Amino acid sequence: MPKSNIAAWRGFSLTKQADINTAAAVNTLLYFEGEPMEPEPDTFYVNDGEVTGELLPTVSRLLNRKFAGKHKSKAFPHLVALFASQAMGKDTPTMVAATTAYKHKLEIDKTVVELPVRTMVENDGNAQNQFKGVACVGFTLSGQRGGFVEFEADLIGSGAEAADVTAKPARVAESYLTYQDVKLTRGGTFDGSTVTGGTDLSAQLMSFKLSFKNNGAGKHLFGDASGNMGSIRRGSKYEVDLEMEIELEDATHRAALLAGTEYVVAIPMVGGTANGTAKYTVEAILPRVAYKEAKKGVDEGTLKVSAKFAVLSDPTYGGFVLNVINLQTASYLA
Repeated sequence: MPKSNIAAWRGFSLTKQADINTAAAVNTLLYFEGEPMEPEPDTFYVNDGEVTGELLPTVSRLLNRKFAGKHKSKAFPHLVALFASQAMGKDTPTMVAATTAYKHKLEIDKTVVELPVRTMVENDGNAQNQFKGVACVGFTLSGQRGGFVEFEADLIGSGAEAADVTAKPARVAESYLTYQDVKLTRGGTFDGSTVTGGTDLSAQLMSFKLSFKNNGAGKHLFGDASGNMGSIRRGSKYEVDLEMEIELEDATHRAALLAGTEYVVAIPMVGGTANGTAKYTVEAILPRVAYKEAKKGVDEGTLKVSAKFAVLSDPTYGGFVLNVINLQTASYLA
C-alpha cells in the first residue's frame, strides 16, 4: 500500500556532537521543502575490469556510503544560525542590552579543520531514522521583491544510519523573513560590530543571492570497517559569492567596477520584536568587496545592473560576518 509523507518531519540537535560517531540529542524541529534525505552508496564495486571468463561482472560489493542533501526553507534567524555556525566555525553570543535576546556573531574560524557535526532525525512518513555526523558545507541566502527570503543549507554526513524512536521535538517560533525586512547598504564603515554610514540601495534592490562554501569533504579512514566517513574536513579555501540585480539610477556601479573601488556591504534583515527593543535579525556583513561585474540590462522597460562582487578578506575583520539576533541564549556551537 502506498505511503504518505503527510506526517514527515526533520529534526536536528542544537548541541554539536562530541565526535563524529557519538550522537547528540535531537531537540529542534525544522520544516523543510524538497526531498527526504538518506545515505547512498559512495563506492559500489563490480569486477567489470577483470578477466573472469564471463561477459558480465561476477562480483559486487558495497564498499562504503555517503550522505548528502539540501535543507531548504524560508529563512528565519534560528535556522540560519544553526547551519551557518557549523559552516563558518565560530559563534560568539552576547546579550542585547537589558533583554533576554542574544546576538550571535558568526565568523569564519581559520583554526577549524574538522567541521562541527550535528545529529539529524528524519521521519519520512514510512520510517524514522537517525543520521549521525551531519556537517554543513555551505549555505545560500536569497530574496527578490515581493517574496520571502529563502535559505538553503548544503549538508554532508558520515553515512551512519540507525532506526530511531525520538519523539518529534518542538519548533522554535520565529517568523519567516520577507523582502519587507531587507535593507541594503553599500559603503560606510565597519568597526567589527556595527556598520555605519554608506549608501542605502534598498529601494533599487530587485534581488540578491549570497552564498558561502567551506568546500568540506568526508574522508573514509583506514581500519574503519563501518564503511562510513570517519572525518569531515573543510577545504583549503572558502568561497563567498554575492550577486544582485539593482535598478540603474546612475553610472556609479560601472565607475566603481572600472576604478576597482572597495566597499563595505551590509544586508540587514530585521523582523519582528524578539524581546524588549531587540528585533529578530539576520545581518550579513561583507567588510571588503569590489565589483567584478556590472552588466547593464533591461527589466520590463527599466534599466538594471546585474552585479557580481569579489568578496575579499579584510585584515582586521575577515571576509564575512553574520549577526543573528534571537532568543537562543547558548552558542550554536556548544
